[in-house]
Amino acid sequence: MFHMIRSMTGFGSASSTKGDLSATVELKSVNYRFKEVNARLPRPLLYVEDKLKQTILQHIQRGRVELFLTVNSDALIKRSLNIDWELLDEYVSAARVMKERYSLAAEPDAMDFFKFEHIAQIHEEQMRDDKLEEVIREAAELAVKELCDMREKEGRLLAEDCFLHIERLETLSEQVKERASAVVIQYRERLYARMKEWTEDALDESRLITECAIFADRSDITEEITRLKSHFVQFRDILKEGGAVGRKLDFLVQELNREANTIGSKANDHQITKLVVEMKSSIEKLKEQVQNIE
Repeated sequence: MFHMIRSMTGFGSASSTKGDLSATVELKSVNYRFKEVNARLPRPLLYVEDKLKQTILQHIQRGRVELFLTVNSDALIKRSLNIDWELLDEYVSAARVMKERYSLAAEPDAMDFFKFEHIAQIHEEQMRDDKLEEVIREAAELAVKELCDMREKEGRLLAEDCFLHIERLETLSEQVKERASAVVIQYRERLYARMKEWTEDALDESRLITECAIFADRSDITEEITRLKSHFVQFRDILKEGGAVGRKLDFLVQELNREANTIGSKANDHQITKLVVEMKSSIEKLKEQVQNIE
């Protein structure tokens, strides 16, 4: 069985309520080389951003997490009205002078002065509420637990699929190995027939042996097959080890692809080439799954 393989994609959502205070936290995670939390909070709650991020980062090793916070509270902002009385005195004094100078009948109305710039301004003060912070923290912890549960569930499916791809690659590599041995024998038979056709004298056996040896050496894939087998073992061991192993597995996938390419370049046979194409297809599918692993 595999232990704690996690996907980097997942979703978690939770709410917490105390009295008239309530908060909802939503988390969405996607693939990312490192770990990062992008938080979207109401402006009055920006002061809790760092604490929220630390709460989430404690539970993940890789991936980008989008955090959305909504709260139901009227205590986020305290608003107050500020009036510039000195400036207002000048406005009122000027209004009275204009009334006398131009014999105006209307008296200045108090509400008219609110229309003038800089007379009245609304001051907003962000309020810190310990109870609200506690509600938000509880919602975040519940949401990240749900996120991790989903990532682990997806991780188990990814691991199972990876094992299937490794089994398929093992089968293909064995077929390549068997075919490679047959290719050398067939080459010797074809070369023997051609040399016999070209000469009326006795065949130069030493030349035949030399040519076959050169061909066998040039097309030898023993080392590549050995390294592939080693990579398969490592891949399984790492999956069973569990944890944040995505980078290790990604490196091994690159090595698998390198060996497959080398075998393909050495191939002097249509069947081996076909098998290598199938191997590279399986490696590509394996790569897609590995890139989702934390």
